[in-house]
Parts: sequence; structure tokens; C-alpha cells
Amino acid sequence: MTEKLPKECVLTLVIVFMAALIDGLDASIVTVSLPIMSKEMGVSIPEGSWFILAYVLGLAALLLPLGKMAKNGRVKKYMIFGTILFGASSVMCGLSNSFWMLVIFRLIQGIAAAMMSATLPSIIVHMLPVDRKGLGMSVMGASSGVAIIVGPVLGGFLTSAISWHWIFFINVPFCLLIVLLTMYHFPKDQPINREKDPSPLGGLSAMLLIGSVLTLLEDLGDPDINRIGRIICGIITVISLMMLLWSIRRDSNRAIIAPKMLMNRDFIIVTMSFLLCTIVVGGATYLLPFLLQGYWDMDASTCGLYLAAVSVAMMITVLPVGSMCDKYGCKVPVMIAVIMRGLFCIISIYLCIEHSDPIFILIPAICFGISHAFSGTAQPTRMIHHATPGYEDEATNFMLVVNYIADALGVVLFAMIFGFVTSEGMEEATGDLLADGFIATMWFSLIILALAMICTVAVKNKIVRTE
Repeated sequence: MTEKLPKECVLTLVIVFMAALIDGLDASIVTVSLPIMSKEMGVSIPEGSWFILAYVLGLAALLLPLGKMAKNGRVKKYMIFGTILFGASSVMCGLSNSFWMLVIFRLIQGIAAAMMSATLPSIIVHMLPVDRKGLGMSVMGASSGVAIIVGPVLGGFLTSAISWHWIFFINVPFCLLIVLLTMYHFPKDQPINREKDPSPLGGLSAMLLIGSVLTLLEDLGDPDINRIGRIICGIITVISLMMLLWSIRRDSNRAIIAPKMLMNRDFIIVTMSFLLCTIVVGGATYLLPFLLQGYWDMDASTCGLYLAAVSVAMMITVLPVGSMCDKYGCKVPVMIAVIMRGLFCIISIYLCIEHSDPIFILIPAICFGISHAFSGTAQPTRMIHHATPGYEDEATNFMLVVNYIADALGVVLFAMIFGFVTSEGMEEATGDLLADGFIATMWFSLIILALAMICTVAVKNKIVRTE
């Protein structure tokens, strides 16, 4: 008989779900409105990508230093202040009437999301029983599935019925509820020990490194970006990496990335498996709408239903996967994730070659969704299980940063492969050219997934039991 969750655990999981939900919702709800936003602001498609990039930069660049600071007696404070800042910046995004105003407040919104996300690992690690961490991760994964399903539908409705400004205003009631629940449920923060905060040099170098890397990845395939800008970003990347390594060696106790984590062989290998799998997700998610609308001649609403099928399959599967990880460990679920993602690639290749009826696309969609459930739950949980003792929440923040970077890397790599095969940009390619480019990326994905499987098998299974 399944043990009933205590009320305290339920409230904790509700806060985790809602905080992760508005982060995922903000990304998915904005995507569907980008064309209208860009048109009203009078900016090009590459320039419009900054509406998303600014948010990701603020989030990913600050996640590591804020995560380390949140662990040091600031969980409740960061969740409350971050949520208030997220709500306020959402209002300002909705009131924006110029390109740079919206980009600046999207950046602030990303910083606020970093404060909220930085607390989630500590909440899962310290406020849930040791045998419920997989459930906590699956709840975070479920929130992503809900956001992916609801975001495009809600964003399209609000943009069409009222205006795109309301895709930001919708965040406010969620933020108010999170603040009230956190104030009521979370215990008082412990006293802050300044000696455990990250070194200023480490925090600055980590922010510069992640920001410059993401900017380079975003601009790599954009012909409108000048070469001098890329060179400057490259120089910043090299210098910030050297600063980061020097700061880690100089003050290991306050390092932004603990040396004990970097020296943990099993943790690095399971992280590499997660990185490789997420590259495939980021790239495939980017290309799928082009393929569905350009090759199978779907309209936007039908394309949205296909993408919703991916999320529905994930939602149905994700909670049982969390229980499986808690009871039997994460190695087999990760292997299942890699296999299901490989099936998605193989079936997609076959459907493109055979010009199959669009109804059969639901088969790889279901495989893709199931792979999300297994990968999004099992791989982060496995990273916690294999993290150096005492660094579990830092390991989870590191996982979140890896996730954002891998998504961006997947988009860039898949776009480059597509362009090499078709000799066309995404906007110009149609019909069989789209299929040829997508097939090439799927073969590349199978190679990446084979490497991910090797990394998965190389680390022994680990089951965390309660005392």
C-alpha cells in the first residue's frame, strides 16, 4: 500500500510545482507570440530572438552563484523576493512599448527566475524525505510538461483575443500565490555564514563565462552578427574561463563550482549523459515545427496538437518514473530514456523517407514524450545520487545550467547540420529539403545517443534508502 504523503510534503511539492511552472510557462507562452511581438516592435527575426535570449542569459548566468548563496541560509528569502521581482518584471514586460525596454525587463525577469530556481534544489534536498527526492524531481518535470501543453494554447488565445501584453500579466496571480504559500509554509532561514558564500571573482567569472558562451551559441548561425562581436565574445569566454579556474584553485572552500564535484568521476559521467541527451531534445524541438508545417503541410493549430501529444505522453509517464527511481535507482530509467529517444529518431527517419501519412507522426511523438519523462526525472535524480556528499543541491543547480546550455547547443548544432545538408536557411527550405535536413540531424542524434548510453552504462546503479 502506498504511504500517504504528509501535508508538509504536499505543500512543499505544490510550491516546487508552481515555481517551476511559471518559469517553463514564461518560455513556452512567449514563443508562440514572437512573430507578432517582433512585427509590432519593428525588429527582424534574429533581433526578436533576444526576447528569449535575454531571459535565458539572466537565468543561466546567475543560477550557479545564486544557488550557492541560497543554500547558505537564503532559501525562503530568495523564493519570496525572486517571486516578487518576477511578478513586477512581468508587469513591466507587459507594459513595454519598445524593443530595448522589453529586452531589459526580460533580462530582469530571467534574474528573478534564477533566484526562484536557485532555491528549488535546496527545497528538494532538505525539505523532502530522502526517499522522495525522485518524486520532487518528477514534480518539476511534470510542471514542464504542463507548461509546454498550456503555454502555446494560452499564449495564442491571449495574443489573438486581447494582445501579447497579457502573456506577461498572466504571471501575476501565480506569483502572489507562491509568495503567500512560501511565507506560510517555509521555515525561517538559518543564519547566514558569509564564509560559505561564493567568492566574488568566481561568481563574476561564472556569469561572464555562461553569458558569453550562450551569446556565441545564439549568434553562431546568424549571418547578421558581425565578426568583431563574435571575437569579443570569444575573448570574454577565454578570459572568464581562466578567471573561473584560478578562483576555484585559489579558494576551493568558496569556489562557485566545488573542486570535489569536478573530481567526482561518476558525477561528471552522469552529467555528460544528461548533456548529450538534452542536446538531442533542444535540437529536435527546434526543428520539429519547421518539418511539420513545411514538409507535412500542417497548419499552426495541427502542429500545436502534435507537440501537445509529446507533452501528454510525458505527463502520463512522469510520476510513475519518479517512484521507480526512488525504489530501484535511476540507471535503468535513464537507459529507457535513451532507447525511447533513439526510437523517436529511427521512426522519424522512416516516416520522412516513406512520405508516410501524418497520422503516424503520433508514434514518434509518444516515444519522444516518454523519453522526456524518463530523462527529465531519472537523469537529474541520478546526478543528486552520485553527487559528492554535502553538495547535492549545488549539483542540481549545475544540472539546470547544463540543461540551458545543452538546449542552446542543440539548436545551434542541428541548424548547422541542416544548413550543411540543404545549403538553405530554415526559412527558405521547403518540402523534401526539410526532410533531408531533418533526417541528417536524426542520424547525428543517434550517434549522440550512443555516446550517452555508454556514459550511462559506465556508472553503477545507486539506490538511496531511508534509514
